[in-house]
Amino acid sequence: MDPRFYKQHVCVLLLIFISTLTAGCSSIFDARKQKQPYINTYYSGNVALAAKDFTKKSEARSGTGDELMWSLEAGTANYTAGEYQTSIREFEQCEALIQGFDRRAVINARAAGSEIGSALTNPNALPFQGMYLDRVMLNVYKALNYFVLNNPADAQVELRRMREAQKQVVKKFADEIRNSQKEIEAQVQKNQQQSRSLGNQNTHIAFSTLVKNPAVNEAYTSSANKANKLYGNLSNPFVSYFSALGYLIENNYGEALVDVRNLYRMNPDNQLIQRDYVSIAKRIGSEIPIQLANIEPYAYPLNSKIVYFILFNGSAPALKQEKFQIILPYVGYTGIAFPRYEYFPVLLPGLDIDYTYNKQQQTLRTEQVADFDAIMSQEYHDKLPSMITRLVVSTLTKELASYAIVHATKHSDSNYGRNNNAEILAYILTGIYKFTFNTADTRGWETLPKEVQVAHVPMPDDGVLKISPTGSTGLVKEIALKQDTNIAIVYIRALSANKLIYKLIELQ
Repeated sequence: MDPRFYKQHVCVLLLIFISTLTAGCSSIFDARKQKQPYINTYYSGNVALAAKDFTKKSEARSGTGDELMWSLEAGTANYTAGEYQTSIREFEQCEALIQGFDRRAVINARAAGSEIGSALTNPNALPFQGMYLDRVMLNVYKALNYFVLNNPADAQVELRRMREAQKQVVKKFADEIRNSQKEIEAQVQKNQQQSRSLGNQNTHIAFSTLVKNPAVNEAYTSSANKANKLYGNLSNPFVSYFSALGYLIENNYGEALVDVRNLYRMNPDNQLIQRDYVSIAKRIGSEIPIQLANIEPYAYPLNSKIVYFILFNGSAPALKQEKFQIILPYVGYTGIAFPRYEYFPVLLPGLDIDYTYNKQQQTLRTEQVADFDAIMSQEYHDKLPSMITRLVVSTLTKELASYAIVHATKHSDSNYGRNNNAEILAYILTGIYKFTFNTADTRGWETLPKEVQVAHVPMPDDGVLKISPTGSTGLVKEIALKQDTNIAIVYIRALSANKLIYKLIELQ
């Protein structure tokens, strides 16, 4: 074999190595480890510093494959820190990036180049496009920003975008799975063609075989157990609840009922949702499910002189790197890095709300409406078969490339003579190359909550609310409402068991 074949492949490896180093750090270094100091600052409660750090990082990573990840974190941290205009700007940048991904054709020069880079390095070579949950939640945060800024008109615009994004994710997700499978099949065919030129070994490994590996099976099983099948179709129950609240603010009980009906399907045992369903249905004379015939409606309207509570509790699951061993043609045992979720404990069981209504002391506790562990696990679980298969195909592609280089040096044309130094160099380069790029894609939005809990109460007689974590006596927060407030929203972010951040939104 002509040693020029070897030289060409070594040059390719060097070019890929250099270009990937300059393209994005997470192609080589674990993205979660890069971000951990910033995440620790945020969850320690120093949200002002976290907001500044994330914003600087977002600006520094502009134009790279990691930009969306840092902008999502910056948007959340700035909202929590009270930097609302900066938060909106970061989320608008996120929207622009996502829209750019969506506008890109399935097959074009840029996408083709990215796919080649992914096959030869790892998924981190591709721009981070976020989860489908992210597309919806960024509009949630934008709406919250506008509500705090006393701009309900723009908040309602974001709620409409949120609803549309939720409708679109199902189709987009199906398209992604289908396109991913096509890309896998195309790369498998290329690998088989190259294999025939090197010895004709079988290079196809199905997921049904891969899932028998203990590490892969554990990730697949645990994500299946965490996923809530009642949610279905990548639905986010909090989006439905927030949407219903938006409609109630606009006095649109009919559309609010549609959202609450969906909520009831996803959370049939939630007593707050049951009473909301009955209260809204009776308000407009709509039919009530027979299972809810004995549920009493609220004695107060849901769109006037009312206070809503939204608790963002704890930390969403974060991806961590795992490796599994597999036997591949030509090379035998090979370690493959892949991402799997790490889950965190619930910080607070809930919040207790004390208030006076009709001259009687009342206490109410928040209830969970959305489990982000379940939402994120469902998407991860559905993606895992194609993700693992793709990683194996990518690894085999790299192994075939390195084998071809070493094979070329061993069988150099006799006119050139055998070059032992070239063979040694080939082993060194391909070994470094394979080790360096065996990094799992752990990019994700880590400042999202683990769960969302909600509650609502009628406007207190004296306008005073006392809020405390369930079971705690030393963390009481007193909130005084204005007399002319018609609808109030109290947003609470629980960063730790003893670090709660409150935001009061009052609508006249």
